[in-house]
Amino acid sequence: MFTSRQQFLLMLLGLVMNTAKDVKGDDKPTHTPDRPSATGETSWIRRLGGHQGELTNGRFNVVFIGDSLTEFWTHTGKTTWEGELVPLKSMNCGLAGDRTEHILYRINWLDFRRAAPKVFVLLMGTNNLGMTPPDDPKSVARAIVLATNILAKRHPQTRILVLEIPPSGYEPRSALRRSIRETNTLLTQAALPSQAQLVPIYDLFTNPDDQWKPEMTLDGTHFSAMGYEELTKQLAPRLKEIVNSK
Repeated sequence: MFTSRQQFLLMLLGLVMNTAKDVKGDDKPTHTPDRPSATGETSWIRRLGGHQGELTNGRFNVVFIGDSLTEFWTHTGKTTWEGELVPLKSMNCGLAGDRTEHILYRINWLDFRRAAPKVFVLLMGTNNLGMTPPDDPKSVARAIVLATNILAKRHPQTRILVLEIPPSGYEPRSALRRSIRETNTLLTQAALPSQAQLVPIYDLFTNPDDQWKPEMTLDGTHFSAMGYEELTKQLAPRLKEIVNSK
């Protein structure tokens, strides 16, 4: 019988071996938004291992999963993270730069059972639509739905809040903005698991003319402290209701 530390080290070894296969020679897969894939970066592997260590050693009511928009909540949005979300026993599993395929890989690999979360908050897709060339909205929406289905199948008693993709770029009529809006529309039409709910957040950050509210963003993509404050106001009541329910 392996100890929990030995099990963790074996899992990490398996991740390193799988990552090496993913990024070496002919074994490198074709980039596909809904095909789980590791980045191959040593720092990414180390941080993923750190997340597993937290999940193994702690209990969390809320687990946030995503890219930089999620990760930066703990520093740019530190005030609301520590004031509103830490008291709910929240964990941040955001990794800057992750696309949907990387988040799918992490969801498949991480073991959330000992942490026993009551709710997952999922925010993904921005980096796929903003890359060059960009992924198409249908494939990105499909990847987000797949992530939701994986979490629902493995944790049928856990609620899932799927956040809309927020605006990116300063030009409302850009191809990127059109792709974001199309992806969000596809998500509203998708058949999500019964315990999952799509949370509209795009309009929180824009004026009626679809321009960013300037105080909400640092660079046209990432949220400012006020942006995180607005997002937390939208989510906190739902999270408190879920966490306090029997």
